[in-house]
This record gives sequence, C-alpha cells and structure tokens, in this order.
Amino acid sequence: MEINRPIEEELKQSYLSYSMSVIIGRAIPDVRDGLKPVQRRILYSMYELGVTHNKPFKKSARIVGEVMGKYHPHGDAAIYDTLVRLAQDWSIRYTLVEGQGNFGSVDKDPPAAMRYTEARLSKISEELLEDIDKETINMMDNFDGSLKEPIVLPSKFPNLLANGSTGIAVGMTTNIPPHNISELVDGFLALIKNPQISIEELIEFIPGPDFPTGGEIIGRAGIREMYTTGKGSFTIRGKLHVEEDKKKKKIVITEIPYNVSKADLIKKIVEYAENSSLQIKDIRDESDKEGLRIVIEIPNNVNEDIIINNLYKHTQLQSSFHAQLLVIDKDKRPVLMNLKELMWAFVEHRFEVVRKRAQFFYKQYSKKAHILEGLIKASRSIDTIISVIRNSEDQNSAIKELMEMFDFTETQAKAIVDLRLGRLTKLEISKLIEDYNELVKKMKIEKELIGKDEKVYEKIIEELTYIKAQYGDSRKSEILDHEEREIKFNELELIPDKEVVISLTKKGYLKMMSLSTFRTQKRGGKGVTGSSLMNDDAIMEIIYTHLHGKTLFFTSKGKVYLLNNYQIEENSRTSKGKHISKYINIDKDEKILTMLSVDNFVGELFFVTKFGKVKRTSLKDFENINARGLRAINFDGNDSLVSVQKIENEKQTILIATKNGMSIRFPISEVRTMGRSAMGVTGIKLSKDDKVVSSALLSNDENYILTVTSLGYGKLTETSQYRIQKRAGLGIKNISDVSKTGYVVSVSYVLGNEDIMIFTKHGMSIKINISGLRALGRVTKGVKLLNLSEGDKIADIAIISGEEDV
Repeated sequence: MEINRPIEEELKQSYLSYSMSVIIGRAIPDVRDGLKPVQRRILYSMYELGVTHNKPFKKSARIVGEVMGKYHPHGDAAIYDTLVRLAQDWSIRYTLVEGQGNFGSVDKDPPAAMRYTEARLSKISEELLEDIDKETINMMDNFDGSLKEPIVLPSKFPNLLANGSTGIAVGMTTNIPPHNISELVDGFLALIKNPQISIEELIEFIPGPDFPTGGEIIGRAGIREMYTTGKGSFTIRGKLHVEEDKKKKKIVITEIPYNVSKADLIKKIVEYAENSSLQIKDIRDESDKEGLRIVIEIPNNVNEDIIINNLYKHTQLQSSFHAQLLVIDKDKRPVLMNLKELMWAFVEHRFEVVRKRAQFFYKQYSKKAHILEGLIKASRSIDTIISVIRNSEDQNSAIKELMEMFDFTETQAKAIVDLRLGRLTKLEISKLIEDYNELVKKMKIEKELIGKDEKVYEKIIEELTYIKAQYGDSRKSEILDHEEREIKFNELELIPDKEVVISLTKKGYLKMMSLSTFRTQKRGGKGVTGSSLMNDDAIMEIIYTHLHGKTLFFTSKGKVYLLNNYQIEENSRTSKGKHISKYINIDKDEKILTMLSVDNFVGELFFVTKFGKVKRTSLKDFENINARGLRAINFDGNDSLVSVQKIENEKQTILIATKNGMSIRFPISEVRTMGRSAMGVTGIKLSKDDKVVSSALLSNDENYILTVTSLGYGKLTETSQYRIQKRAGLGIKNISDVSKTGYVVSVSYVLGNEDIMIFTKHGMSIKINISGLRALGRVTKGVKLLNLSEGDKIADIAIISGEEDV
C-alpha cells in the first residue's frame, strides 16, 4: 500500500503514537491504583482464576498463560518477570503476590523457570481488587474485543505511595519511592479532615520513604523537595555497626540501600579493598534466614571510621535515589505531581469507588425490598395465590393473573411464581417483615453515601483505618537529620592518617614516603638507598609529618604555596618522586627553599634567612593560599629563606647556626610581629663567606641541641651551653673545626631519645636513635653518625619523635 505523505511527517506522527503507547500502556503507573497495565492484568487474571491468599497456589506458567492469552499479548518472559518482582519482599514494600519456590534473591539471582514456581494473590493485593464486581470501576475491551478488563482497580489502599514504582518511557521516567502504610494512612486521614493542609504539615505525618531493605536516609532537604515539586534526590546508606574483641574488629552490614544487589556490593568492596590502601583482612557473607549480615574484618589498630567512610564513598553502600513523581492521571495524561496531588488523586478515586459501590448496593437492596413487599402482601392471601398458580395454564398466565388480582408488579409476581410450592406455603410474615426492615436500614445507609459527600469521606476514613490496623507495620528505613552537605565527605575522612616523610631535592623533586619503610639502624651504619637521583641533583630538605597535615612551601621569590599532604604522591624509597611543578604553579625560575608542616593556622611563624635576617608573621596570614601562591617575605638582594618554624610560646628562644660553625641564641620576643611583605630585622651578623644554614626554636635549658655536619658528624650539647645573647650579635662557636667535620648542615632542639632520619645528597638514607650519643661540649667536633661513600655528603635530617615541631 502506498502512503502519499512526507516521510518526516510520517515518522513524527508514528513515533508520537509509539511514545504515547509506551507512556500510557507500559512504563508509567496510574495515579489511582499505582499499577502499570501488565501488573494490573496479572492481578486481575489471578483474581479471575480464584488464586486468592487462602486458596492453593497455582503454577506460575498457568498464570502467565492466562494473562498473555486474555489481556497482555506480549512476551511471556516480561509477564513472568513482573510476576516475580511482585512477590519479592526486597523489591516491593508490601508484596502483592505470594510466591512458592525460587523467586530470586537479594543477590539478584534469577528465579526458577515459571514451570517450577507457584503463586497466589497476597492478602493485601485482594484489597486492591475488592468491590471490582460491584460496578465500581469502568471496564474496557481487551486486545481482541472478546473480553473486558478493568481500566483501573478499586484500590482500597494507596498502593502507589506504599509500594512506589519505577519505569522508563520515551522521553520521561518515573521513580516513586515506597512508603510506610501506617504513616500514609495517618497522612490521608489528616488530608481528608483538612483538605487545605499544606505539604509541610503532611510531612509531619509522612516524614519520608520507607524502603523494603531498610537502610538509612540521610537528610530531609531532598525528601522535602521531592514532596513539594515532584522531583528530588536524597541519599540512602546501608546500616552497619562495629563489633570488637581483643583480636579484631568487625564492621557488620545488616541493611543495604534499595535496589542494591548484595553480591554486587560484596564484589565491589573486595575490588576496592584490593586496589586501595584500606586494611581489610577478610569479607564474609553470613546472611541467613534471620537476615542480612556482611562481615568485614579489620585490624584492631585501624580507625574503622576511615574504612566506613571509604565504603560509603566508593561502593554502593551509599547511593542516591533520584525521585520523579510522574504518573498517569485519570484523563490518561502523564503528569508530574507533588505529594498532596498524589494523595488527593487517590482520595478522589476512592470517593468515586465508594459512591458507585453505594449506588450498586442501593440498587440491589431496592430490588430485594421490592420483592419482599410483594411476598409480605402475598403471605396474607397465600391460599388464593396458590390456587391461582395451580389453575393457570403456564407461568406467564399465572404472573399476569396475579398482577391483575393483587396489583403486584411484574417483578413481584415473577418472584412469587418462581418460589417452590413448599416454600410458598411456609412464608412467615414476621420473618419477611424483619428482613424488609433490615433492608430499609441498609438502603438508608447507602442513600446517605449517595447523597452526602461527608458520609463518603467518613467511609474512606473507616476503610483506611482498617488498612492500618490490618497491615500497618513499623518503619524499616531510618531517617537521619543530617543535611545533605554533611554527607559530602571531607577527603580526610576517607584517608587513613599515618606518619610520613616528605623530601625535596635541589632540582625540585618532591616525594612522600611512609615512615614504616625505614628501619632504625645503629650509629655508624651506611644506610639504605633513599632516592634514585639524577647525577647533578641532591636531597635539599626532609620533614617528618603525617598524612592529614598540610605543608607550606616557601620559594626563592619569597612566595608560599600550600599542599595537603595526602595530595603528594606516595613513593618508594628508591623513587625520585615528581617535580614540584606537578603540584603547584611555580614559575620556571622559582625554586622551593624550605618546607614547613602545619596542622592549623593558629599562632605565628618565625622566618630565618641566609643573610641572617629574622621576622615573625601570624600564621593566620597564610590561611587562604590560592593556586597562585601568596607573598610570604621580601628579600634583600640575593638573600633567601633558610627555615620557617612555628612558634609555640612567647618564652621561646631562637638558635641560629651558620655554615662555618657559628651560632647565636636570643629571645624571640626581641623580634616584633610583621606583615607578610616585610624583610625582617638582623638576627645574626655574619663574617665574610659565612651564611646561615639552620635554626631551631628552643623551649628551655633542660634539653639538648643536636648538630649534624656535612661529613656525617653529629653531637648532642646541653642547651644551657648556648647562652642567651642580644639579637644581631656575632654569636659564639658551635663546632670547633669545620674543615674536619664538614660544614654545619642542621641544628635541632631534642630531648635526647629521638629517632632521626638522615638523607644524603646521593640519595642514601638512614634512621638512627640518638639516645646512644653522649652529651659533648659546645665547641667539640662530635662523633660519626653515618659512614658516607666517597664524594657523598649529608643533605638534611628530620626529627622523627620528640617534642620539636617540624
């Protein structure tokens, strides 16, 4: 057949027809009964088959065949899949089908074939179908016009909100979460009693969704948005707790988010544990008929909150539910509704059903009452009536004669003639009058329902109250009062804290190493390979810190940059790391001169430069450092930074050490607080060819100064041997002869029992404990700490334990 029309017009019209067919006839539920066509047809077919909750199960194949042959001419697999889902208590909050056999599992295992499983209606699904035979709903032709099927079910309970719905149509989707029936009924009663009630007031009765798998709903903002606008997102988490004994900790998951497969969740946890640094020892599925139980074993010394936060962030243990309250209204239009509109649509539907049912019953009672009126009248002349019936030629003539003699209506006369003679002779007028009066009372009730709207609403309230009493249960999903922003994890909540060492080379290569990769050696050891350096590169500085800290990087241009320590890539001892430019935007001619680890921005920093300048600046001035860095200090000529330290208290003194073995100690109170751009004041006067190489903040005279030189010498000296002087002096001797020991590399304020990390310019490293060092005089050369290979020199040290803040 030839169609004479443009193809684009044909495509547009045909696709529009197809779209509406999918939207109306397949994917989107009806707002009144909450069912899609295939679901409705399954329930109606089971009702017709008589497989109610108190009858024997029937083979699923028999039910599928009935649905497909009579009402739904599509694939049997699609029908069976829908039937199965209606029976799964982890998919449906209130199951509409009761299954027998393998109907799948929360692990997303497939169900057994339909020839093996059996099904029947659940008790609550019969509430959807109740009164369907009482002319309460409209019927339509089935696909071939041979049968009638319901357009919508009477729906005694609000199935749409109770069980929710999800579907993907053409150009639109619906995703309605399930709710708790008890809460829904309370909300409906409030709405019926006060139709002007606001959505905010309804939320007091219906606080949020209630999922069949339980879990925790985080925050109420998304729920409120969904109820108010018809669209909204909220977060669902699995529920867990921690069990602990002397040997191990267990994170036990007892509930999982809606629509998440338990098997997929376990697989994802295993994959994430294998590809991350999370210390998970074992994962077991201990679920049984008593309930879900996933056990995650972790070491006793591990912070379980870090692991839990990572599981929430990187697995389906936390997921988002994107709600879209899209339904088909009574006029067959797809409409996005808010909570109140959805509820009122159900109330209007029930109003219509209750009134039509009242009309049906009134009609039935009227017919019976009319017949009883005739029987009461007949009982007073029973002998005459029997004689008339006996003497009549046939039934029609008897009916006609009774109508003429006693003024019966045709209906009354026919009812009398239809009675058997034995019953006719035993008619008791008292019983007939009693039955008649009972019918009159019933008719009065139904007439009130037909004529008075308030009586209909009272009936709806009565039926909903029955639903709550019969099927109401406690909430499964807990709603937590956190706002949405609180569940967007701070990155630190996902990263286990640990001790680390950060090193920087002269060429700007930065790397972080776990402290656990270094073992403590005896004094005089050779150390282990620490870095794979280029020939002309050397270790410049190392700091001991922790993963949750921050590091400030001070540059040759007097600027400062900030990195969270966890942003620095962790490497092995032998790796050279990454260039600093991969982390911060420094200029090509700009170099990092020193680093400082901080945990907060409270207090002050003390700056010391190569030419002996010092200054104090508030740490708060460095709190907001952007990607372009921030001015930290201005230099005089070729001066550059040597050290930046955090001041602990105003009573501290500063010890400044020079390359050629001089030192000066003076109170920090002699230096006033200055702005970021200040150059500072003179701290020590330097002789020709000398420069400042290190400094240390001292808290008292009770501990020691550790001095380390470039050729591997070190010594402990009592702090009291460094007398306090005035700022800007020449200072006093610290090392006797730098020509033998090598130039001074570092001075540190120590307790005398710390571990120290020593890095050499060739990339060797050693961790030693200094408790074996005896205290020596200030002007002595010290003892060998490390045997260096030819041409190698000490680059820097870091104090691993003790009270010094590095």
